[in-house]
Amino acid sequence: MSILQELEAAKKAKEAADKRVEELLKKAKDEGLAEIRRIVEDLGLSAKDLLKLVPSEPQKTRRVRKSPAFWYQHPTDPNLVWKGAGPKPAWFKELSEEAQQACKIVAG
Repeated sequence: MSILQELEAAKKAKEAADKRVEELLKKAKDEGLAEIRRIVEDLGLSAKDLLKLVPSEPQKTRRVRKSPAFWYQHPTDPNLVWKGAGPKPAWFKELSEEAQQACKIVAG
C-alpha cells in the first residue's frame, strides 16, 4: 500500500469517526433534554423559573472620575482656578513649589 493510499484511507476513517462523534453528541444532547424535561415536569417549573438559571449580562458601568481633593486658586486673581485635572495652566507652572502649595484650597 502506498503512502497516498494510506492517507486516503486515514481521511475516510477520520470522516467516519467525526460523523460518529456528531451522532453520539446529538444523542447525548437529546437524552439530556429529555431528562431535563422530566425534571421540569416533576417539579412543576415554569419558563420563568428556568430563565433564572441563565446568566444575565453584567451591567455596563461608567467609570466615574474621582474628584480631586484640592483645587488651586491663583494667589492674586481669585477668578483663576485650576481643578487639579488636565494640563497645568501656565500661571500655575510659573509658581514656585511653595507658592503652588500655598494656592491649594479645599475642593468645593
